[in-house]
Amino acid sequence: MAKDDFDKDFRFDDDDFDPKAFLDGEDGTDIDLSEFDDIPSGDKPKKTDSDGYDDDLDLSGLGLDEDPDETVDDLDLDDILSPKAVRRNAQEHDDFGSEKQSSDPDFDMTDFLDDEDEQAEDDSDFQDEPEDDYPDEEDEDKPARPQKEKPEKAPKPRRERKPKAPKEPKEAKPNIFTKLYDLYFAPLTNKEALEAPVDPANPRRRRRKTKAQIFKEVYLPPLIACVCLILILSFVIGAISNAIEQKRVNDAIKKNQSDASASSAQAAEEEYQRIMSEAAELAANYDYEGAIEKLDSFPDIANYPDMSTKRAEYVNAMNSLVEYKDYSQIPNLSFHVLIADPARAFSDEELGGKYNQNFVTIDEFSKILEQLYANNYVLVDFDDFVSVGQTVSGTDQYEATSIFLPQGKKPLMLTETMVNYFEYMVDSNADGVADAGGAGFANKLVLDENGDIKAEYIDSSNNTLTGNYDFVPILEDFIKEHPDFSYRGARAILAVTGSQGIFGYRCNTSYVSTKGNDFYEQEKAGAIAIVEALKAKGYRLACYTYENKDYRNLNSAGITADLQSWTQQIAPIIGNIDTFVFAQASDLSDYTGASFNVMYQTGFRYFISNGKEPSTEVNNTYVHQKRLMVTGETMVWYKERFTDKGLFDPNMVVDMTARGGDVPKAG
Repeated sequence: MAKDDFDKDFRFDDDDFDPKAFLDGEDGTDIDLSEFDDIPSGDKPKKTDSDGYDDDLDLSGLGLDEDPDETVDDLDLDDILSPKAVRRNAQEHDDFGSEKQSSDPDFDMTDFLDDEDEQAEDDSDFQDEPEDDYPDEEDEDKPARPQKEKPEKAPKPRRERKPKAPKEPKEAKPNIFTKLYDLYFAPLTNKEALEAPVDPANPRRRRRKTKAQIFKEVYLPPLIACVCLILILSFVIGAISNAIEQKRVNDAIKKNQSDASASSAQAAEEEYQRIMSEAAELAANYDYEGAIEKLDSFPDIANYPDMSTKRAEYVNAMNSLVEYKDYSQIPNLSFHVLIADPARAFSDEELGGKYNQNFVTIDEFSKILEQLYANNYVLVDFDDFVSVGQTVSGTDQYEATSIFLPQGKKPLMLTETMVNYFEYMVDSNADGVADAGGAGFANKLVLDENGDIKAEYIDSSNNTLTGNYDFVPILEDFIKEHPDFSYRGARAILAVTGSQGIFGYRCNTSYVSTKGNDFYEQEKAGAIAIVEALKAKGYRLACYTYENKDYRNLNSAGITADLQSWTQQIAPIIGNIDTFVFAQASDLSDYTGASFNVMYQTGFRYFISNGKEPSTEVNNTYVHQKRLMVTGETMVWYKERFTDKGLFDPNMVVDMTARGGDVPKAG
């Protein structure tokens, strides 16, 4: 026996194996050791590696099928190589041998060992041969013991191979969606799976499910799922809606902030423009102090260079003003109501000559204003050069003050009388209503749609017109065009009688008996509206006696009676006034007598009479002034009254064509 023929699995040295002791044992006779003998050279061919495998080996007992078609890919490597699988196969192998030995009386242990030896030899082909396992040389010299020949084994019948069952695919691990589907929607799609188990008493009959079970198993899960889905959708939609709403709110806040900022900037700009405009108007009226105060009222003047520049300009202009001390020479040009239609006025058979002699047309008045402005005259009022204080006893005390004007400017006053528009001038049939038969004068002052004061006029065709047909609207438009013609907003003096109402409104109670109370109340309301508008513009309202009386011919009792009528009829409408203009070119001969006391007690402090030269007296208790009457007669026959003072040139003013080439002169 060659040393290479030993079974590699038997290591006698390591395992302390004693063949002699083993042979002397009880089982020694049953073992045939002939297969361990050396095969003589030429007796048998050497065994090759492939001879160790039995083609007829039955693998069914080991749980393996001999299937030539089966590939490695068909095997589950986890089942073969896992430690549990190895132990399971080994145990099955042990069980197989023990069962055979115990149950089969013809069981031959040598066959079993042969099988194991062959298996061991097969396994040795896959192991390295250890160098220390070769037998000693002295063992090789010992004669081999005779061995019994092993009887040939009968070939085992090949077990019929069962067809391999198809490999079932691995079940996929369920995810969250499949679990939800199996839980809630499978009962709807596969209702048969929900049938109750077979009734034990009657296997062919299934128990009928109750409605509660059907609802619980079939309808409740999807309802819950739907409710959950609705809640989720509601939450999502609500979140989106809230986000959209919040964005809208934020956008609205930003827009409001932007609008507020823009509105604030716009409001500041509008306030700036308003302040600048009002300051410019005050400065144009020579009220530089008021203009500076107006600019200083703007809170953000430092951020507006133009405003700062204007303020500096106003300061310089105020410092350059010149004091006008001679208040006594301030002229007061006085006019009656103006003629709107000279053709009708001068052609009047009864009064045409008087109109030509004592009145001025609207065109002539406009020319006078232009010349006054060109000659550097500035319109002022009593309040601009007269101050009023209180004595120790509480009475009024008057004192002259200086007027500060730019270099070369001169003060001037204007007066219009008879602004009650007598009926004989506008009403030809004395019915209390103006008509085309009038003498061509305006018949009342009115307010237009813009609140501006205008004059109403009935033309020769009996058309009612509204416009610049008298003194006030002409002066207003002139001041708008030339604001520097008015000193600190000064206006003219308007003197009215009261027997036929004021400013063209028949607000005397005597009209109640002829026109009715409604007419009176309507006229009274119109008069009050005009009075308020005139005062707001700066006009000084004055009494022209109640009945156009010449006070030179009245004693104190007559003056008292006339002023009582004024107080009763006109004072409630026009208010308390302190200025009196004498009618009929009259005046008081003594400002200390009874007549003066009557007028003073009525409340008058400023007395204006006629004169050939301008004159103003400021006394402790009153002011007396003489006015220069501007009429057709004075402009034609007494031109020096106007030219010597440098007021205007009558030759450039009088419309001799309209007057028929001649103006009558009083005898």
